[in-house]
Amino acid sequence: MSAEERDLTDVHRALIQAFIVNRRFTSRELQKALASILTVSNQIAHKDTEVAPEITARDITEAQIDDYIGAANSALYRLDYEIRCLRNSDNSLTWQLEVLE
Repeated sequence: MSAEERDLTDVHRALIQAFIVNRRFTSRELQKALASILTVSNQIAHKDTEVAPEITARDITEAQIDDYIGAANSALYRLDYEIRCLRNSDNSLTWQLEVLE
């Protein structure tokens, strides 16, 4: 198992699964998806103690998105996939799972 694989958490794996299912997210959709994944992860981590606070899409920063996507891409590269960020004509961002050629 590589260092990158050891650094992947269930959050990264869930994010990869979301991209496998949906293939493409707008920035807002990605923020919502990541907030949901992190909320569930926190609930699991706090199951024996207190109620974990809900994370909203507004709580998700571009830096967090970049970090999670970067780590996910480390695992995906070995499989000839990559999550890429594309700038649309209206200047909005779209994140897309693509096959590397």
